[in-house]
Amino acid sequence: KMSSDLKKRKSKVVRSEGGTPETKRGRAEGEQQDVRVYNEEVELDSRDPEQDYAQYKESCESLSTLMAEIQELKANGAKEGSSEVEQRRMQSCIHFMNLKKLNRLAHMRLKRGRDQTHEAKQKVDVLHLQLQNLLYEVMHLQKEISKCLEFKSKHEEIDLVTEDVFYKEAPPEISRPHLTNNDQHQLTLARLDWELEQRKRLAEKYKESLTTKEKIQKSIEVKKEHLASLQPGLNAIMQASLPVQEFLSMPFEQTQKQTEIARHLPPPLYVLFVQANAYGQACDKSLSVSINGDVDEAKALSKPPEDSQDDESDSDAEEEQEKTVSLVLYL
Repeated sequence: KMSSDLKKRKSKVVRSEGGTPETKRGRAEGEQQDVRVYNEEVELDSRDPEQDYAQYKESCESLSTLMAEIQELKANGAKEGSSEVEQRRMQSCIHFMNLKKLNRLAHMRLKRGRDQTHEAKQKVDVLHLQLQNLLYEVMHLQKEISKCLEFKSKHEEIDLVTEDVFYKEAPPEISRPHLTNNDQHQLTLARLDWELEQRKRLAEKYKESLTTKEKIQKSIEVKKEHLASLQPGLNAIMQASLPVQEFLSMPFEQTQKQTEIARHLPPPLYVLFVQANAYGQACDKSLSVSINGDVDEAKALSKPPEDSQDDESDSDAEEEQEKTVSLVLYL
């Protein structure tokens, strides 16, 4: 039965024989309808692997049975070329051919499965790569969103004027009430524009003030130079007027020196010096007041101490200053 099936499946082979080309063409056209092409890959799609496995087991069992029968016939004295042995040998060859076919089909299924697995793996790899790219983009976008949320603009540190003052002082082309009343973003931009405009004006005023300051400083320097040039002449006049001062009993130079030294006296002695000097000039011409002591030490002690600022240190400094500079009254 199996051999008859194989004969039915066997394709017809067209061979070229002798004759004219017209005869061959006519013969080929006449036989073209009976030619069938056999393709195992097409057959593989229509076959069930479970049925092939069952057929494989059946062929193996049949082949084993035939081998046992041939061995038994030979043991019973059958000749090598007997019909029974040849018949079983032909059946064994058919089973071998069937096993080879099943083996080819199994290898073809294996190759097809590997190819399908490879294609599926490639698709999975492509999808996995796309997933990784998307995850990376998501992570990048999340970082950018976090940066945007954590971003602090410089305008938050600027002390802007209030909205009421802004609408009151800013011109309409900057305030734009029809836009800023309903849009907080536009309001912030308008307030920043107004702040920039005010700062530009203040910068111009600052430059003008610096120019005026430079002019005043130059004028002061000129006046200082003029006053410094007068000092030698005044000193010469004072030196020339000493005989006149002695003759008129008006010691202006000595009085000036005493006044400069009196600045370094402690407050109580300074008050006493001023009052005694005024009393002598007003009531008693025989009363004279003079200051004796080391002026440099008095200048050093008159500076406030750096380490302590309490009352005790101030009182100690005043006592030292009183010891250094003393006031002498002559009656």
